[in-house]
Amino acid sequence: MKTRRPGLQRKWAYVVNSLQEIVPSYEQASSRISIFEDRRMRREAVGFAAAQGGKILDLGSGPGTMSRLVKKAGGEPVLLDASRAMLKASGFKDVVQGVFEHLPFRSGAFEGGVSGFALRDAHDLKLALEEVDRVLRGGGRFSICDLGRPDSVLPELAVAFYLRVAPNVIGLVSAGRSGLRYGSIFDTYMLTLHNEELRGMLEAYIGEARIHETQMGGSIVVSCTKPI
Repeated sequence: MKTRRPGLQRKWAYVVNSLQEIVPSYEQASSRISIFEDRRMRREAVGFAAAQGGKILDLGSGPGTMSRLVKKAGGEPVLLDASRAMLKASGFKDVVQGVFEHLPFRSGAFEGGVSGFALRDAHDLKLALEEVDRVLRGGGRFSICDLGRPDSVLPELAVAFYLRVAPNVIGLVSAGRSGLRYGSIFDTYMLTLHNEELRGMLEAYIGEARIHETQMGGSIVVSCTKPI
């Protein structure tokens, strides 16, 4: 039996198109869906990845939420996203429209990288991580904050139930009918790896990784350092 490669695969276009429709409400609704845990998680991820300054890749930047924190921390953010609308909404000038699996940057171009609630949206996670490893210099740091998929059964079911219901309700309140597109979060959750498996992949492709779980493992920050 063929093993499914991690990533959205055939769901990728649907998820990207969904994001296109919710740009105006993205930051507010996403924060509400995370029960406002996203703010702490983003600070933790950026605090690790941008500690050494230099050029920091914001992978799946959206409207620039992580990049604003990178800039505040003293880093030079470079935003990459598949959505032109998201990049335009960021207000940053150093932006690139592209996909995770084919990063249009030279090898070793970045001192660090971050990804805020976006890595699970990779079309092919293995190719995406190979590319992140390629564009990071030796000793570079990469950190993500994202939804987590708990390794234990009961927490996994609890988080799945929440994500099946809450994004639709919060999206509807935040953005009207277009907010129902937030329901795609559940689809991405069901295709994502369990927390320890994701940590293991980051460690295998980039370098030593540690994971910080909160909300029963439904929220995670994973930080890793590429060997010199």
